[in-house]
Parts: sequence; C-alpha cells; structure tokens
Amino acid sequence: MDELLNRLSVEDIEKLKWLFSMSNNQQPKEIISLRVFREEYLNLLKSNRSISYYNSVRLSLDYLVDYFGIHCSIGSIQQKEIENFFIKLQEKVKAVSHCANQSGNGYEVYYRNIKAAFNKAKEWNYIHENYFTKVKLPKRQRLSPVFINCDQLSAICNQIKNETVKDVVVFAFYTGMRLDEIVNIKWKNVDNENNTITVGDETFVTKGRKQRFIPMCEETVRIIENLECRMENKKPNTRIVKLVGYASTSLGMTNDFVFCKENGEKYSGNYFSRRFKIACKAAGLDKSIHFH
Repeated sequence: MDELLNRLSVEDIEKLKWLFSMSNNQQPKEIISLRVFREEYLNLLKSNRSISYYNSVRLSLDYLVDYFGIHCSIGSIQQKEIENFFIKLQEKVKAVSHCANQSGNGYEVYYRNIKAAFNKAKEWNYIHENYFTKVKLPKRQRLSPVFINCDQLSAICNQIKNETVKDVVVFAFYTGMRLDEIVNIKWKNVDNENNTITVGDETFVTKGRKQRFIPMCEETVRIIENLECRMENKKPNTRIVKLVGYASTSLGMTNDFVFCKENGEKYSGNYFSRRFKIACKAAGLDKSIHFH
C-alpha cells in the first residue's frame, strides 16, 4: 500500500479526495488543496499587486503549506489548528529574527496576509467560514517610528562609499518617500521647472493607490542635477533634454529610471535597504532604523 501511495502524483491524490467526497445522495463536492489555492491566489496577485506584496504573501503561504502539507484541504482547517499554527510560526519567526538581529514581529504580517488570502477563498466559495479572522494575536506595545536627524544622516553617509546608495539615502531623508517609490522614479516624473516629483503613474501604483506630488528642496535638486551630469559624462552622445519642463533623455527606456544601474536597469529596493542597514550598524546607530 505504501509503495502504491508513493507512486501517486499530487493530482492523483486530489482526484481521489474528490471521489471520496461523493455520497449516494449528494453531488460530488470539489476539494481544494492548499497547493491549488496557493497557485490560484498568487496568480491573482501577480497581475494586480506589487512585487513586494506578492513575495510577502508567497512566503506567508509557504509557511502555511509547510505546516499543514500541500495535500491538506483548505476547507478542513479548523480554528484550533490555526491557533497552533500561529504559535509555531511565532516561535519560528522569532528564532530566525534573533539570529539575524532583527525584529521578531514579522509573523503579524504573515497573519494578515493569510487572513486576506482566506477571505478571498471564502469569496470563491472554497470555504464556508474564514477561521483566521477568529484568531487573536497577542497585543504588544506599539513603538513610535524611528526617524533620523541631520547628524545621524551625516554619520550614515560617512559609512557609504557607493555614490548611488548615498544619493538614495539623502533623497529619502529630504523627500520622505518610500524606498519602493524612489527606485521607481522615472525621468518623466521629475519636473525641473516646478521642482516637484510625481509619485505614481500609469506603470507604478503607490501603496495608498493615490498619486501625489513631492516638492524638491535644494538637496534633492542637487542630487538630480548630479545624476544628469553623470549620465552625460558616461554617455557622451546622450543629451538630457527638457520637454515641457520635465527631465527626459534621448536614450528612451534605457535610462528611464532616475536611480538605475549603468545598463539602465532598475535597482531592487533590497539592494539599498541592505547597504543602509550595514551603514547604520557601522555608524553605531539604533538597529531599529530602517528604510520606510
């Protein structure tokens, strides 16, 4: 029997579960496994949510699948099992965070992600009730967000040798923009005439899903001008032109992003976040300081 079961594929097992759900007086009831639901839900997010949110949800569902197994039916998961799952998840996340010298509250994000996923499962009629909404996480003291001052900014920048990383850190300090917003700035979003930056366009959706306009102070204007000069020096045949007051470039998509690699590709947010944390540590600053 064990040898026979080992030969069965995931699809075969799911079909058997579907067959066993039938009775003489009922229509067959479709059983949705965690594996199937995970794939369907992630495909949905891939088309209409940010990459960072997609990756966060994917990791959350991976924890869930690891605990219950890929063959587990989402309709069979009960509240007590969910509570036990979050106890184990909290312990696991805190252990990993302790080794990485990070905050151990990441499980709260996983909880919100999974709860939202099962709300969608309920909308799809895969489950009758979302027991994740009944689970109450232990309350903890909410700490005020940590902001750096000018002296700390200077200390951090002194530990950064890469000019692009330093520019992004200073840019974030003076604009208050999120890291994801900064790495997605394009030259068409920079209005040199009015000294403003447009955050959010037809290709980049902000976290709040609202377009807004950020005024540029002297420091941010200097960074933009220096970036333009660097581009001109690296590309002698490239000329920065002004179209209706907006900075643009004759290279088109190659240099579309303001903060980009030499080949024109966009940096990932993690690239700057990791180097910022290293600089903060080298400067002897609070480990809770991080990019927004």
